[in-house]
Parts: sequence; structure tokens; C-alpha cells
Amino acid sequence: MAQYREDAVEDEVGGGQPVVLDSGSPSATASSSAKASPSTSAAPASSSLPATAATPIPGSLKIIIDSPDASTAISSPVEVSGTASVDKGTVVGVVLDAAGNELGRATATASATKPDYGHYDLTISFSGAASGTKGQIKVFGVSPRDGTTPTSYYFISVRFS
Repeated sequence: MAQYREDAVEDEVGGGQPVVLDSGSPSATASSSAKASPSTSAAPASSSLPATAATPIPGSLKIIIDSPDASTAISSPVEVSGTASVDKGTVVGVVLDAAGNELGRATATASATKPDYGHYDLTISFSGAASGTKGQIKVFGVSPRDGTTPTSYYFISVRFS
């Protein structure tokens, strides 16, 4: 019977349920597991996954927002986190009012770059939102050519508190 190793990571989209990632082919994984030692492992002792590991997004999406969700009323600053597979790992988040006017912006670098998936965390400060009105949080990657043109994007509707 072939041996293989699977590692579980927390999937924030799925309500904190573990998601199992196959870490490679049975023969390659078995031999690398047998040879691994604390001094040669690239991962911290507390984790069997490298810091850049993230679950690929279903449906060919390249970026998603895990938190907050659309049912959350937000105020400034808003903490936004998710998963992305974008050029140079650059992730930009903006808060927009109902008319599409930008109220705030922040930039972060995901823990991995395209074609891998990495986690990102943004803190977006914004002003000008009227309590009880609707708006959007939009997160996108940027073109490596000019560093500003949006590439993959994802947005959620929100209500301002």
C-alpha cells in the first residue's frame, strides 16, 4: 500500500472546517518525509506547511475576500482578509460608497505570488460613509506592467455602521 501525507489547513470560507491538501505524489512524499529533520525543514516546527501555503480557490477565481462577509456592517478601519493568486502578490483593497466613489484604499502583499495562492490581510481606513447606507469592498491584483491597472478582482456588498 502506498504511503502519502496530507496536511490540514484552516479554510476561513468554510466556517473554520479543516481542508485537506495533498502534499504531492505518494512516492515523492514518502521519501521526503523519511528524510525530513527539524534542521532541514523549511517550515516552522509548529507547522508542517510553509507560510505561503493557501488553498486554491474553487471555480478558477484568482482572488477572494474571506472576511468580512456581506452580512457584516463595517466601520473604519475595516480588516479585510482573503486568498489571492496575483502577480507579485500585490493586493489592493478599496471601500466604495453606493455611487462607486472611493472612500479609502490600502495595499498589501499576499504570502505567495502567482501561480501559487497566498493569504493577505488589509486594514482599510475610510471616511465619508453615512451610517446605514450600502457600499462595497473591492479587492484586486495589479498589472506587473504598470503596477496600477486592476487585474483579477473580487467584491462584496456591505452596509456601513
